[in-house]
Amino acid sequence: MKYLPLFVLVLAGVALTTQSAVNSQLRGGLHSVMWAVLGSYLVGSLAAGAVLVATREPLPSLAALGELRWYQWTGGALGMVYIAAIVLSLPRVGAAPLFALVVTGQLLTALLFDQLGLLGLTRTPLSWSRLTGALLLIVGAYLLNRK
Repeated sequence: MKYLPLFVLVLAGVALTTQSAVNSQLRGGLHSVMWAVLGSYLVGSLAAGAVLVATREPLPSLAALGELRWYQWTGGALGMVYIAAIVLSLPRVGAAPLFALVVTGQLLTALLFDQLGLLGLTRTPLSWSRLTGALLLIVGAYLLNRK
């Protein structure tokens, strides 16, 4: 059972790569990055709504909504930037080089967030092993992007 969360994360990676390729095809069919982004979000919103209805998830209370900070609502906008960047870049660079760069950006940001304890994360100081891992990922991204 301890490997189930790891397997779920691998499946998330499969979903992201597949989503990127599908959204890139949607962009080609619609001839627009932003219409592809909107289409992707609309279908995702409908799917989330169907899951909420199927699981009978209760509505959040007004008190809970009132306690949210402004930046906690920015996930959708950040996702829009991500999807637009992927849809625009995938046909130009290919899937493996693209995701090497995306994961490099994610890891560098994660190291910073961990180091500083940003957005409520537990502070985890930089170590030589973490820095070495990040450097190896950067080297891998460089090698995958070499022509």
